[in-house]
Amino acid sequence: MNRLERIVLENDVMALLDELEEIVDRGTKIPMTGKVLVDDNVVFDLLDRIRAALPEELQNAKWVLSERQKIMDEAHTEAERLLERGKTYIEKMAEESEVVKQAQGYAEDIARQAQAYAKEVKLGAIQYTDEMLLQVEQNVAETLQAVRRNREELRSLAKRDQREKPGDKGNPVQGES
Repeated sequence: MNRLERIVLENDVMALLDELEEIVDRGTKIPMTGKVLVDDNVVFDLLDRIRAALPEELQNAKWVLSERQKIMDEAHTEAERLLERGKTYIEKMAEESEVVKQAQGYAEDIARQAQAYAKEVKLGAIQYTDEMLLQVEQNVAETLQAVRRNREELRSLAKRDQREKPGDKGNPVQGES
């Protein structure tokens, strides 16, 4: 999955949350309670759509992990190739003693460079993966927090509606203050 697709998926989840927020914002206000009446079917439909989009975010995290492994495998392969190249060079130069000394130094330099390169690529892959997972974690946490808030608000509205008598028009049940 490319960067553009990840951005589109993230925007889809955010758009659904914006739509949910707009429904709550445009809901019928209940005076002196700070509560809002909304069509629960519309809200539940939006929650289902958000749930459907969340697994895609999780798939993004899996993709990042697989890309990290590919980068690490490529770095390992490149390091092995460089080491083999160094060994081949040493064997070729082994015929003369002075050349052998130079070849050994060169091979050691190549080995150090290969190890440094592999380490650098590995650290870069780990950092990149961590950043991507942090972003996914933050997106999922924000979405989950919004869903929980909205569910709690819906539960509160439902409880209040159950306490009211039909035809009361907002008056509390007798005995409540």
